[in-house]
Amino acid sequence: MHNIYYAIFFCEGNSHKISVAAIRQPMTDRLFDILPARYKNPKTEFLGHPKGLWVLFWTEGWLSFAQYGMLSILVVYLKDILQHTDRARHILGLPSLLSINDSLYAPSGLDATAGSLSGLIMAVIFAAPFVGSFMADHGLGRTRSAVIGISLLTVSFTLMMAESCFVLALWLFLAGVALSGSLKAQVGALYTLEDRRRSDAYQLYSQSIQIMAIISPLLCAFLGTIAWRWAFMATACAMMMGLAGYLMGCRYLPEETASFAVGKGIRPVGCTVVEKKRIIFLLWLVGLFALGVLPNQEIMDGYLLWGSDHYRLTVMGITCPVSTLVSLDSVISMITGFLVLWFWRWYDHRRGRPVHDMTKIIIGSAIATAGPLFLIAGEYVCPAPHQISLWWGVAFHTVNDIGCGMTFPIGMALFSRYAPARHSTTLISCFTLHIFLGNLMVGKLAGMLHQIPDALFWSLHSGAAFLSTLGLMASSRIGSRLFLAGSSRG
Repeated sequence: MHNIYYAIFFCEGNSHKISVAAIRQPMTDRLFDILPARYKNPKTEFLGHPKGLWVLFWTEGWLSFAQYGMLSILVVYLKDILQHTDRARHILGLPSLLSINDSLYAPSGLDATAGSLSGLIMAVIFAAPFVGSFMADHGLGRTRSAVIGISLLTVSFTLMMAESCFVLALWLFLAGVALSGSLKAQVGALYTLEDRRRSDAYQLYSQSIQIMAIISPLLCAFLGTIAWRWAFMATACAMMMGLAGYLMGCRYLPEETASFAVGKGIRPVGCTVVEKKRIIFLLWLVGLFALGVLPNQEIMDGYLLWGSDHYRLTVMGITCPVSTLVSLDSVISMITGFLVLWFWRWYDHRRGRPVHDMTKIIIGSAIATAGPLFLIAGEYVCPAPHQISLWWGVAFHTVNDIGCGMTFPIGMALFSRYAPARHSTTLISCFTLHIFLGNLMVGKLAGMLHQIPDALFWSLHSGAAFLSTLGLMASSRIGSRLFLAGSSRG
């Protein structure tokens, strides 16, 4: 491996005294590894993790409250609008949005239109962070990007209270989601490459999403029965809480020393051959993850329409709104998430060395494959409308969430650990592109609901997850070689 010399100039105090440090480093060393300690965040910890993790936990929690609250009622809200043409006529930009949806999916019927449009919106939501993260990596900076993004989200949810501005609010929402995507990269930046707490941190970070995803759909569904604007008001208030917490906790977040170094005239180091191969491999994984995520992403779309027709939603004499299924999923997901975290800690301790992230992801993907089969079995046992017991749903959500608990947070940690420093924010957002691709497919599948037999509908989801598992297994050996290459650096 080639060696080069870096000359680093630092301005010290008011005297403008310049000191020069010539440091002999391998080309693969990252710029922020050679900066002095005074440009790095102090290692203040709480409950075994940097305080910055809990700042991001708080912020992401409120963002998730707003986002999941809106998404849990989105397909029902769109259906309500579309069946009242007098209201739809007053929404600025809605005809253009429907035209785009028709050109992509050509849906037939009210349910298909609402389902495919909801899937399209969710797909773009998970693609948007890629654009914002690219901007964060190339001058805007992670913290500045996040502040602008969270502010735009706050404005967008406020505008949603006015129904005529819903489409305009959606565009602002997408811009806010794009710029706030750097939060995930900030989690990884709190830890060194060798720190095994990184995977645990992403699982804890994901739990903030699950906690709020339990509360938000229930509250927003209840408020939506009174008036839709009350549901959107709750999401706007949540965004204000998230923005306030992020601004107050910025001092605990990792400083962007790489940007500082470039600003001082240091030429950024290009990617090595191994790093380029890792980037290509990580992008390949995005496609495989997209297939595996179909059963999970359908929960926010066609599953709600299917559930409203097939589940027995009356519990102890109370008829629950169909969006309660989202909260049910979140409760189960939070429980299984902690169990998955505990299990791998226990197993790694007993084994004496940690299991590789790719192995955990493959196991999780295989487990998630079985989830939709419980829905097929439930409908086979109870084919009449509104007769399927919610216990079949509990079984589906449990199996699905155990699988997702091993793929999503651990996959994010994998991308964070092996992404080259100069492109870390962009590549971590690339990880969420699998949800974008998955939602594009979900939108297409949701448009097929009631057009094909339900057993075939759910078999397509299970089959896609199975193909993902096979692809991950076939790719694991290549991944092991790439991730072990240069392992002295992580």
